[in-house]
Amino acid sequence: MFTSRRRRSFSSLLTPSYSRGRAGHLTGTLAVGAALAMAAAPLASADSTAQADGTIAVGSLGSSTVAPGSTTGSLGPFGSLASPAYAEYVALGDSYAALGDNRAQTGEPELCARSLANYAHSLDANPAVGELTDVTCGGAQIPNLAGTQTLGTAPNQQTAPPQFDALSEDTDLVTLSIGGNDVGFAAIVACITRQGPFKDLPGTATCESEVGADVNNSIATTYAEDGPIDEVYNTIAELSPDATIVATQYMPLMPAAGTTCAIVERFNPADVTWAREITEDINAAVNTAARRNGHVSVLPTDTVDRSACAKPDQRWTSFLGVGDNTAPMHPTALGQEAMAAAIAAEL
Repeated sequence: MFTSRRRRSFSSLLTPSYSRGRAGHLTGTLAVGAALAMAAAPLASADSTAQADGTIAVGSLGSSTVAPGSTTGSLGPFGSLASPAYAEYVALGDSYAALGDNRAQTGEPELCARSLANYAHSLDANPAVGELTDVTCGGAQIPNLAGTQTLGTAPNQQTAPPQFDALSEDTDLVTLSIGGNDVGFAAIVACITRQGPFKDLPGTATCESEVGADVNNSIATTYAEDGPIDEVYNTIAELSPDATIVATQYMPLMPAAGTTCAIVERFNPADVTWAREITEDINAAVNTAARRNGHVSVLPTDTVDRSACAKPDQRWTSFLGVGDNTAPMHPTALGQEAMAAAIAAEL
């Protein structure tokens, strides 16, 4: 997979980026695994509206300095109301919801790596959204919604309270990003990048043969009717019966087929193809579960490449995090703005 002309392997490029600082403590589930390891970046026409699969074209966001909905009324008529249409907003979820610009972290526990530039805070800038309670946390899995989450290792271990504790009868809006760590994002990332238990896996071996069956089974179990994700929706409905719930899908890292960049070229092409397919399966499961429970899911799209292969000022996700001020294999601040705009469009 890596040619002899490369002085440094992909692993050596990636590892230092998440082994230092707060992002390095995102959990043993490789909160970098919340990356949706190398999915195909979806493209949509400029005049697209919300589709059945949750994809929403949000237009060409060329700068990460403008929060969608901050002054332009992207929530439609709600944006001009004197009082917020969604007075109490709670953001639940994993690192794909928590992270953004890692220079602007906020909240406790610190090791959740929650960012002021995540999609919840971008959405909260809209006048239609009132008080935000952001309890998203890097590495979160479904059990951490109802139970505590242990972060880091002794002697610097921290504990995040159950995320459901933030919900109440007064909650008007809930966003939800969960399930990625439960279905095996960590294994997907580690296999494709040949790290951890896969570090000695031959470059010609395929991740579909190594972890594909386990991931497929986990998707089926996690998102099954009356399964764990349905219990999540049921609990939210019990605690916040009047809340609007929007599930967020996982923004991809890999460009669409036919587009590439130096990092992508280091992977086994078969792994990239499989990762695109499995990512579509995961996002389809997220969308199906949301709709089955009477809610919606969203995924921002654009007419230009927004993958981690895109130019730094255009990408929505990042492979290495370096220069993008985010954790490896996670959304950039611009990507979080795009997700906020997709949520606003659905509302």
